[in-house]
Amino acid sequence: MLRIKKLYLSFLLLFSVNTLYAQIDSIDYKVGLLSAFSGKDYVPHYITANRFGILQDTDTKTGLLRAAVITGYKASEYWRFDVGIDVIATTSSAAYQKSPVFLQQGYVKVKFKAVELVAGRIERTAGTHAQDLSSGSLAISGNARPLPQVSISIPEYTPIPLTHGYAEVKGNFAHGWFGEDRNVKNAYLHDKSLYLRFGGKLPVNFAAGLVHYVVWGGETNKYGKLPQDFKNYLNLVVGKNAENVDLNNPNLVGEVANAVGNHIGVIDFALYTKLKDFDIKVYHQTPVEDGTGRDLFRNKDRLLGISFENKKSSLIKSIAYEYLYTLYQSGPGRTGDGGEPSNELYGYRYGGRDNYYNNYLYKTGWVYQDRIIGTPLFFTKARMQLYVPGFKETDPDNFNFNIVNNRVVAHHIGIEGTVKNIDYKLMSTFTKNYGTYAGINGGINYWGSIENPDAPYAFRPPKKQNYFLLELESHPFSNTWTLTTAIAWDAGELSNNFGVLAGIRKNGIINIRK
Repeated sequence: MLRIKKLYLSFLLLFSVNTLYAQIDSIDYKVGLLSAFSGKDYVPHYITANRFGILQDTDTKTGLLRAAVITGYKASEYWRFDVGIDVIATTSSAAYQKSPVFLQQGYVKVKFKAVELVAGRIERTAGTHAQDLSSGSLAISGNARPLPQVSISIPEYTPIPLTHGYAEVKGNFAHGWFGEDRNVKNAYLHDKSLYLRFGGKLPVNFAAGLVHYVVWGGETNKYGKLPQDFKNYLNLVVGKNAENVDLNNPNLVGEVANAVGNHIGVIDFALYTKLKDFDIKVYHQTPVEDGTGRDLFRNKDRLLGISFENKKSSLIKSIAYEYLYTLYQSGPGRTGDGGEPSNELYGYRYGGRDNYYNNYLYKTGWVYQDRIIGTPLFFTKARMQLYVPGFKETDPDNFNFNIVNNRVVAHHIGIEGTVKNIDYKLMSTFTKNYGTYAGINGGINYWGSIENPDAPYAFRPPKKQNYFLLELESHPFSNTWTLTTAIAWDAGELSNNFGVLAGIRKNGIINIRK
């Protein structure tokens, strides 16, 4: 299945390039070199975070060559075709890096009016967060490489008929492939979103949306094939439990008792205000792992942010502040079988231990090719072992999940602007890390933190860790040349590290017809 998918996408790309070549007038291109250096055997947080996975945590003396071409053809007032190819050659020794050359992006777009069909890999984020200045969306932050997908979407807010532009909609519906580098091989991704925005030309607009992801299907030697027939696909789309499952397999009971696959959701709100000199955006993301997370009045977990865009001065173009809180997770306990509070399980009426980005079957979690897809302020096991060599969970046999730190409190500030033709970006993130409920309790079904509050645990007491970045971009020869220099520094109770990122890029246009 995976090989057929790759051949299909390769054929589609080649066919589209050949077809478009006869129609286009020009091709946009970018070619660049990038290198990372660090004082330790891993790089600081902001050398890798939210760079679409082109660098890994262990890429301390890594260089890469990147070349991309993008071209398109507007066939009529309503139809447009685009093709993008983005290739990277790297010296990285990351575990999953099977070849020194890989396709970072490769896609075909077909757009009719407001509706767009995309096939292939394409870099994107999801959410109303501050994009370039954010610590990272709880949905898709741009921290991992793009998955191969086929999607149909309305990518930009589009007026709803009969509302005179005061109500707009955007959203997507997609199917993706995770590949083999997971505990459940060849799992699929179901990806959909729906956003509504109200206000139109008014100075204040309000937007609300829901993004929903499901990791599903695939197989392992231990579990066999997981539910992946069409009936169960329809069930997972609407969040129903699995059907036609072998109940003699105890590993699949959760698929029947709960829902097909590993569900990850974000409820997203934003308020946009346009003033004479500033644009202000306030945004709020609530993570949802199960039904308990949908209670917005009881769910305390959130990414709350505010950003300012300065229309008058380039010295400080944008400022963003974010507050991240994920300690609650529907409570530290779970209810009894009937949903009632359970003293034995230390449960609460709305308990649940949501364990963000983890799942009992899909233990690799909300991760692609060793990088978290959502907020990079959570830790994978591999990242934690860089900070604390030999780190393992308190119950590794029963609690062998990949995300070992998903209870985080963070304050984040981002600033960008221009000083004497040099663009700068400053990022400062201050975190307190509590690990996971299962980790602090001694295992997924244990309660050591209550029965023995002095039990050893890497995140007891919680660990403070701070991340800093200064990134500069200049144009030494002309506007088509960009020189990038960044310094990053991590300081705290888990890591003290300093690193440098340096690169040069040339972009331009090749005219096909003169």
